[in-house]
Amino acid sequence: MNLTLYPRTKSGVFSISFMIMAVVLVVIVAYLGRDIDVNEESRFFDHMNLAVMTIAAFAFSIVSLITGVLAVLRDEERSILCYGALVLSAAAVFFGITEFIGEVNILNTQTK
Repeated sequence: MNLTLYPRTKSGVFSISFMIMAVVLVVIVAYLGRDIDVNEESRFFDHMNLAVMTIAAFAFSIVSLITGVLAVLRDEERSILCYGALVLSAAAVFFGITEFIGEVNILNTQTK
């Protein structure tokens, strides 16, 4: 197994690129969202610009995960950056799915 730092395949480069875009969007959302007052009655879509950027970051993470898995399994990519992007995107997708499930459960319990 020959580990390199940089990817040698297009799918590995795409995986890293989409993960970088997702991280940049998350940093922008965190910076813009620090001045927003949050209370118990505020919802995700109350601040539409932040919600759209968060959904875009989640979509970039999904694309990064798919291209990373394709790079590792199909193209036999063996780069450290590709493995890092794969781990980060898997964590971001897991976190996004659990947050979405939590929002759905909160909505169900509020109607009872």
